[in-house]
Amino acid sequence: MLTAARIDHVAVGDLPRHLETALAMGFAVDEQVAWPSGYVEGEVGHHDQRTWEQPFVRYASLLARGGGLHEVAQEHLGHWRRILDRAPEGGTALIVSSGGSIEAVLVAAMPDADHAAWGGPLHHLEGATVTVDGGRVTGVRMRRRVG
Repeated sequence: MLTAARIDHVAVGDLPRHLETALAMGFAVDEQVAWPSGYVEGEVGHHDQRTWEQPFVRYASLLARGGGLHEVAQEHLGHWRRILDRAPEGGTALIVSSGGSIEAVLVAAMPDADHAAWGGPLHHLEGATVTVDGGRVTGVRMRRRVG
């Protein structure tokens, strides 16, 4: 079993693999959320982000246009903010979601970041640590598998 720092609130999506991931990591789940899909017809197809050389840069461009992807990312980010608000000051929340949603939400959370520096698409068992200060996302650190 993995060990980690204390997690104050664990939220997962409504897909079985989201719950299974949190449980496999050794965390009890506080809530399941029906995350909106980041795959929006006419904007982003299923797993398109895996074919993009710089997916976070591409997402920034797509989000800047407005439209369905922008709305989905903002809705998803709203859930993240609500979940982070449930953690105490200085606390930690774990959010388990799926690729195709995570990338767009990270860009929406930090629209002015150096998205090219974030690298390629996220793969299974990868994610990001988000730092929040005063309700505002102030940092994103990619968590990549080694090996």
